[in-house]
Formats: sequence, C-alpha cells, structure tokens
Amino acid sequence: MTLLAQTLSGVSAQSAANTAITKLVYPSDNVTATSANVTFDLTYSGLTSADGMIAAIINSATNDIAEGMASSTPDQCLSLASTQYSDKAACLWRLGSSSGTEHLTFSLQFPETHIQGYYFQAVATIVTHGGSLLGVSQQDFSIMGGTTFQLTVNTAYPVSITIDGASNQSSPVEVTPGIHVVSVPALIQLNNSSRLRFNHWEDGSTEPNRTLDIESDTTIAATFVPQYLLTLDSEAVNATGAGWYDEGSSAEFAVPSSIPMPGLLGDLGGKFDFKGWYEDGYRVTAGTVGSVNMSESRTLVAQWTGDYGVPVIALLVFAGAVGGSVWLITHRRTTRGKRRKTYRRRKTRRPIQRGTRS
Repeated sequence: MTLLAQTLSGVSAQSAANTAITKLVYPSDNVTATSANVTFDLTYSGLTSADGMIAAIINSATNDIAEGMASSTPDQCLSLASTQYSDKAACLWRLGSSSGTEHLTFSLQFPETHIQGYYFQAVATIVTHGGSLLGVSQQDFSIMGGTTFQLTVNTAYPVSITIDGASNQSSPVEVTPGIHVVSVPALIQLNNSSRLRFNHWEDGSTEPNRTLDIESDTTIAATFVPQYLLTLDSEAVNATGAGWYDEGSSAEFAVPSSIPMPGLLGDLGGKFDFKGWYEDGYRVTAGTVGSVNMSESRTLVAQWTGDYGVPVIALLVFAGAVGGSVWLITHRRTTRGKRRKTYRRRKTRRPIQRGTRS
C-alpha cells in the first residue's frame, strides 16, 4: 500500500508504452446525486509476474485519490477495504498474464453540498518489483457533481430572505435544482420615521415575491430604497402632503391661506391667517404651498395668526346699536313719567270761588 501512495502522489504524464487508457466515459450533465460512475478500458503489456498494476481516479484539487469505490473485469482488483485506502477510487492487481485489457468501473462519491465542478485525472501505471514505473497513462476530465446549488441574494441592507417559506438570515443558501420561491419584505420598518421599501430585482422584476428555476449557482440582487416620514403639524387646519417619501425626493405640502375661526367669532367674520411653515424654530417658507427635499425625516409646523378685525367691528356696531336702543327706551320712559306727573298735579288742583255782583 505504501507503493500505491508513492506511485499516485503527484503523478505526471510520461511515456505510456506499457499502459493505455481508452473509452473513458463520465457524466456530461450535472450529477444531482451523491455518486457518479466513471468507466474506462485499461490496456497493458510487458507485465511480468513480479510487477503490479495500479489504476485510480485522482482528485486534482487535493492531489489525492478520489472518494469512491472501484471494480474491474475480467480480473477483479484487490480489495482495499481493510487498508487506509478503503472508500477510495483505486484498483491494484497482481495479474498472471503479461498483456490484456481490463474494464474498470469507479463509483465516485460527492459531498452532499452544492453542485460544483470537480476535476479529476484517470491514472494507470505498471510498477516493477523495484518500484520503477513502466509507463503512466493519464487523462483529465471534470464532473459537475453534488446535490444542491448555492442561491445568493445580495442586498445593501440586512434583510431577511424567505426561500420556499423558510426564513434565512444569511446568504448563500443551499437549494436543490428546480423551482423555488424567493421573497423579501416589501417594507422594512427601521424606526418611527424611517423605513426601507423594496424597489426591484436586478433583472427588472418589481414583485418582492418571485419564482426562480435554479439550474446552477445563482446570484440575484434586491434593491431597497430608504424612505423618510414627513410630519405636518397644523393645529388650525389639516395640511396635505404628510407621509412617506423616497430618500432624495421632493415632498410637496399645502394649507389654505386662511380659515374661519370656530364658533361665534367665525360667524362674525373672524379667521386665522397663515403665517408660515417652521422647522426647529426656523421658517422654511411663508407660502401656503411649499416643498422640501427628503434626505431625512422632517417635521414642519404651520403657524397661524388670528384676525379679529371684522368681529370687533361687528361687536362695536352691535354694542352701539344696543346702547342706542337702551337710551331711547329709557328716554321714552322718562318722558312718559314726567307727563304723568304733570297731569296728576293739574287734576288735583281745586278751582277758585268768586262772588257775583248783584
């Protein structure tokens, strides 16, 4: 077995006068299972009773014998089950004939991970009793093997990704070949005044839920747009324009220039006049209609001043009219009283008795 390790450690193609690998057959499509068969014919010549023959599949990435099992016909290679090379794709013979052809079958094992390219070398050689190589035959090949593909969802923000109904906090995710449903949240609330809005996938799809046919390692990107809240504080009247806006967009808002006061003052013509929009104590605009850039969350306060001119005049006129009416009524009552007193005096006076002449 030491001879096997030394022989197959870093082998390189040499003159192959004594061995030849032909009819190499391996899967050309993706292998979505844990194993795959590789076959080839090994023709040899010049073999003596003191020589041994070795054939194996080498993993080019590790420069070691590939994981798997091996068998050959018509002469079965020696069992390696009880050696350090058990579960390895290798054959070892002590053949009685000096020449011939062996048909080899290797069952290569793949890890239960994502499907990827595996690069191999089919190698065969005759080793003399003294350790010399009579010839090394070598053919390179590759197989796409494994059981899953890697699905990677890229985002500029930490976003929970849902694949086939299961939430995944990290990416990539191992998925089997075929149809899968991938989704991201439509909205992600960051705090009371900022959030993320799903905008589109890199291929142009604008639905946060989508179906993908995974036939290879796949990477897709989801684009999110930050949004900020515009708050409009107006005690006198409800303003228009408050709400969520995309980062960098322009938010427009408006209020009437004036509104009637509530109750009797409003009935008499009293009103509130718009004074201006203020943010953090500074006036943003004096216009009833304005706009701001939403690079962050913002709160605007509408300030109003009371216009009491019309109701004051109305009250003064009303007060004057009431005062005049009261004076007139009082004057009339006074005049009537005086007349009554005069009448009563006249009525109570006695007539003067005068004598008559005879």
